[in-house]
Amino acid sequence: MKKTIKLFSILCLTVSMLAGCSGSKVINDKTVAEEFVRNIYTVDSSKITELHQLNATPGPIIGVDVSTEKSKPSEAYIKIMKSLDKKIEPLMAKGAYDILVANDFNLTLPIICDKGNYTSKVTKFTLGENVYANNKDKNKVRYSYEITLEFMPNDGTASKADTSKGVIELINEDGQWKVGLYTISVYPERN
Repeated sequence: MKKTIKLFSILCLTVSMLAGCSGSKVINDKTVAEEFVRNIYTVDSSKITELHQLNATPGPIIGVDVSTEKSKPSEAYIKIMKSLDKKIEPLMAKGAYDILVANDFNLTLPIICDKGNYTSKVTKFTLGENVYANNKDKNKVRYSYEITLEFMPNDGTASKADTSKGVIELINEDGQWKVGLYTISVYPERN
């Protein structure tokens, strides 16, 4: 009888664990890459509003860190920037976000959309092959990507499509895939 109870308990525990695992979302490197790229290229009216707040930040946007004599963004600028990037910053590896901000890759599409008076969304996402597939280090992947964007004018005229290309590299940091490097090699031409 004790063996039956033990066997039944183990069986119930195993089934419970499997049921719990099957409902959880698996976040792999490709999923993170797509989520990141879609968030970079999707510009809605709230992103434009936050961009305007960023541009209206009082005082100098960039100051100088006296201890290192390097340029450093002001605290007001960082606060608004983090608000603008609330969906992408958590997807990035330590230190990678600072590089993204320094290169303005996070502002490229909002600026393009603001100047053109439209919003954008990703309609097609294609991820290339992992160029590190044959490396022994399986904690780093690099993909080229290509997206098709739809630009929707705010004046009600017909929307237009365009493409953009780039490279995204992810690293496995503390058991989670994070964006370590992001570049745009072909910018959309909307302006």
